Amino acid sequence: MITHRIIYVLTLVASFIFYMLYPPWISWYLFVLVLLLIPVDLIVSLPGMLTKGLLVSVPSVLEKDADAVFILKTTHTKKYPVRGVIARLQVTGDDFSVKCRISCPAEDGATRDVTIDTSHSGVTVFFLKRFSTVSLLGLFSLPVNAGDKRSVLILPPIVKPSNTLALQRGTQLRPKPGGGFSEDHDMRMYRHGDPVRSIHWKVSAKFDSLIIRESLEPPPHSRLIHIMQWNNVAERDLILGRLRWVANYMLKRQMAFYIKYSDDATVSEITKEEDLIDFLQYVLNKLESKVVKSDRVPTRFSWIYRVDSKGG
Repeated sequence: MITHRIIYVLTLVASFIFYMLYPPWISWYLFVLVLLLIPVDLIVSLPGMLTKGLLVSVPSVLEKDADAVFILKTTHTKKYPVRGVIARLQVTGDDFSVKCRISCPAEDGATRDVTIDTSHSGVTVFFLKRFSTVSLLGLFSLPVNAGDKRSVLILPPIVKPSNTLALQRGTQLRPKPGGGFSEDHDMRMYRHGDPVRSIHWKVSAKFDSLIIRESLEPPPHSRLIHIMQWNNVAERDLILGRLRWVANYMLKRQMAFYIKYSDDATVSEITKEEDLIDFLQYVLNKLESKVVKSDRVPTRFSWIYRVDSKGG
């Protein structure tokens, strides 16, 4: 846009000099014509400048070294001519903060793709502070405060820990107090005091003895994965990579667990992959976290697994 303004100023100066050197009417009309481009550009472009918008689309979670882009998409409510849209974006990571100026096409639905740097794990925040719609001739711009902030969690690579023998192999079921519906059952001999409704009559007739169909359920989980403090980015990636491996191992076996980070008072319950993502977001960038302390933390844990940068 600055280039267009410089060109216009030079053209205006040249037309004025031409008017001063060549008094005939054609030089006067040429100078007036160039001068009138200012209001004409504003009047023609103003409706389009007032109806343009800009949307930001960024993936929320990425693997380290993955190919990914964030997308700037131009929108408008009515079709009026403008030259384009200029976005002013601030990108912030663990140890950097850069500001960039990105030109976007003016057509509705047109997109501009910008590559995301995924060479480092952590949380990268894309903050669209404002954007400006440029007039048709590039002489004017209309700034709009956007305030659109998006964060991308770049995950460290999964690393298998060396101490896998200490991992639990499965969930031991227990009789469900009071019986009732359950997806898991066991057959056993009738004992005094068992409810009559639990007798499996067909199996009892086959074995000529009373057989109970006993409902089973998993015990309340009291498993804790305790991750240690790291001293640098390399240790952080190693520890969180090992945490991802152990967490995936547990979740595939439908074993819920808790996570505690070093001496942090927050203990998070992990029952699905989304909970793990929220926890990683928490330890990498607490300001953007959704994690809250669980209200159901056991007073004592029956199984504790420690993840550090050495063996676990």
